[in-house]
Amino acid sequence: MNTIHYKEFGVGAPIYFIHGSGLDLESMIYFYEGLFDSKSCFSRVYLDIPGMGESIINQRVKNSDDILLEIKKFIDCHSKGRPIILCGHSYGGYICLGLVRILLSQISGFFLTCPVIRARKDDRSLAKHKNIVEERINPNYNQEFFSDYLNMNVRISEHSWFDYQQSILPGLKKGINTFWKDIQDVDYMFSFENILIDDISEVKGNILLGKFDQIVGFSDQEQLMNKENMEVYVLDEAGHNLPIDVKDELNKHFLRFIRSFTDDFV
Repeated sequence: MNTIHYKEFGVGAPIYFIHGSGLDLESMIYFYEGLFDSKSCFSRVYLDIPGMGESIINQRVKNSDDILLEIKKFIDCHSKGRPIILCGHSYGGYICLGLVRILLSQISGFFLTCPVIRARKDDRSLAKHKNIVEERINPNYNQEFFSDYLNMNVRISEHSWFDYQQSILPGLKKGINTFWKDIQDVDYMFSFENILIDDISEVKGNILLGKFDQIVGFSDQEQLMNKENMEVYVLDEAGHNLPIDVKDELNKHFLRFIRSFTDDFV
């Protein structure tokens, strides 16, 4: 359990937040923690994926199946079998979907933004990226990351540039373990990816997708719309950094999702 670095806030039913590839737990804390108050009946557990942020990667870990099992072991130990909720972005969403399969009876629901559902990049149906320039920016700090900001964000403004620096840069600056730099497509993919979403309708899910997401796209994920208990939304003016592009929309959907569980956990 100590190989996985995490931060926990509040007491109550656990919600596990899992960030995207190359980032760290600060990217999830930045967008979600402010939505809870001191009276919340949920414990919020933000973790670093092994080999990212401050989490150590075990030498036995060879692929995403192993990463999934490392996170499962952490959750098993931390949750002590209690019902849980999952929240993930991008690769963190992929991990959440894997957890749904192997912890099905324990999971009350999941909330995902821009989830990976096809690990191999060549297998993805991608959208075309677009910039909507709301105001011109002349960055005074972190200029070396500005091109990445433009490549990943749709809505360009001082406000979104600030959010990018606060949420994305902490993880980017920490870097990632060489395991993630060298991983091959076949190891990035779950061995059971072809059945990843087969039983997903047994769990309540809410999924937000970006119309201009050139990293994971949105059309592959739309097949989830045909599943029971799923709410899937494709948001205009959003790309892969959806939590930055449409923060108000994210807040609205997440709060509605969480409130739907409040009576169950009080």
